[in-house]
Amino acid sequence: MGYRTWNDILGNVNQSYVQRIVDAVVSKARGASLADLGYGRVGTDDGWQRCDAGRQIGRTPPLPNNGTSFHADDGSPLVNASRFPSMASMVAYGHARGIKMDFYLLNCICMDEYTLQADPAWAQKCYAGDVELLLAAGFDGVKIDNCGDDQGVGYVSRLRHLNASEKRLVIENSNQGFGNPWFVPHRRPAGPPRENPTNGSDYCPFHMFRTGGDISATFGNIYQKLQFVRPYLAADNPISRPGCWAFPDQLEVGNFPPGPLAFVESRTHFGAWCVVSSPLYLSTSLLDEARMATVWPVISNKEAIQVNQMWHGHPGRLVLEGTSGTSHWQCWAKHGPSGAQAVLVLNAGSESINTTIPFDRLGLPCHSGGDGTSNATSCSARDIWAHADLAPMADAWTVTGLGPHDSRFVVFTPTA
Repeated sequence: MGYRTWNDILGNVNQSYVQRIVDAVVSKARGASLADLGYGRVGTDDGWQRCDAGRQIGRTPPLPNNGTSFHADDGSPLVNASRFPSMASMVAYGHARGIKMDFYLLNCICMDEYTLQADPAWAQKCYAGDVELLLAAGFDGVKIDNCGDDQGVGYVSRLRHLNASEKRLVIENSNQGFGNPWFVPHRRPAGPPRENPTNGSDYCPFHMFRTGGDISATFGNIYQKLQFVRPYLAADNPISRPGCWAFPDQLEVGNFPPGPLAFVESRTHFGAWCVVSSPLYLSTSLLDEARMATVWPVISNKEAIQVNQMWHGHPGRLVLEGTSGTSHWQCWAKHGPSGAQAVLVLNAGSESINTTIPFDRLGLPCHSGGDGTSNATSCSARDIWAHADLAPMADAWTVTGLGPHDSRFVVFTPTA
């Protein structure tokens, strides 16, 4: 859980802004701070480098970006000092306030990976130099992107250097989901060169991995990214698990266009990421008081965060989906303590829906006993969005009048 700069300000990042974000994360202006709620990491994304300032390699035909780079002859990456006077000081600023600080490698804005790989020996110096910068500054984690690293050579090398350092870092494999069967056909089937897990093995040389391309603040894109997680949520031996989390990308909560659905879409988006155990990285303007006042009830919902953070053997899964009128809906669920199930029903369509979720499809032993062979029992129900207890239920949950792009999020617990 934490914050990253990209969806907030794209490549317009600088040290001062990152430090102001750290201040916002620890601020108790609303009582509990974001750090108190668990958002304890701040990540600097793309935009820290000096594009075109490094070694150049001329070729005919020319390499992408005309063979320019932001790496020196000795392999060291060149930092834009006007934006980041001291990476180490920025990291220390976060650490002094109890915040873990994350970095970003294999930059896309300059995308010099093709230039590096035109000289393999120099490329290896650059991969080592990237890791040396990260470690020297004291960062606590890193997102490794894939821009130009078509065969994963840079990723594998950087990972080797990180592991050799023996420093404990959170590593994200941001491989844009190549090899994911849910990708649309025009995506190149590059397979898993960055070792994207393709089965339920215990091999996961990173801590979280992107399951799709870059996210955007439209409900259709959010819904698509949620579907890309499905291959990693198998009923038996799911790939997404502690230490190997499937990550549909940073949150767009707070970034939807202003209008009557902005809050609703943000809340549904947040609930969906929670019910599939996704890492929760905010990436909206924490410095915009009006925006924060609007989304605070969503991102500070401790009951939703609790669902996201709990682990009882499975990361969450799609249980049912269907149509109501012209609208498509889905029901997702995640195991909780004492046989509980956290259940999210979302409406992906443009009309209100009504639907019924049978408890036997959720694995809940809550029934009315009407079959004459078993005693009646019920499930307690806790509405996460309303922070309220609902009347106990048996047999099924009937959802009525669920508006476009809205959701209901309820925890059902079998009673003794």
